[in-house]
Amino acid sequence: MVDLQGARRERRLDLYRARLADRMADNRVTLETLYQGGTLFSPEGTRQGRALLKARQLLQRVNTLLELLAGEGVTPPPRLPERIEEVYEELDTLLARSDALSGRDGASVARLPLR
Repeated sequence: MVDLQGARRERRLDLYRARLADRMADNRVTLETLYQGGTLFSPEGTRQGRALLKARQLLQRVNTLLELLAGEGVTPPPRLPERIEEVYEELDTLLARSDALSGRDGASVARLPLR
């Protein structure tokens, strides 16, 4: 017998992990570009750099929440469906805020049906 609900949960986590990895890579490349081009040391570049660093902090929080959902964190993963959905809502909010700070347009996380 196949656990479809468990497979959906794993697939959902994998989607969020992939999006996190993509955003972390983009963030790093943008910061490196600002630094290497010398733009980071201009007033506009400094403002962009600070926004990118704040976005990176949000992405680190996303990573912590994904570890929590996967059971890899320090605290036990949530078990109640309502609490799990709250964590995913927080993930979506953090990713949206990070996207706004990084200048990404329309990057939303796809959701899989729960059932």
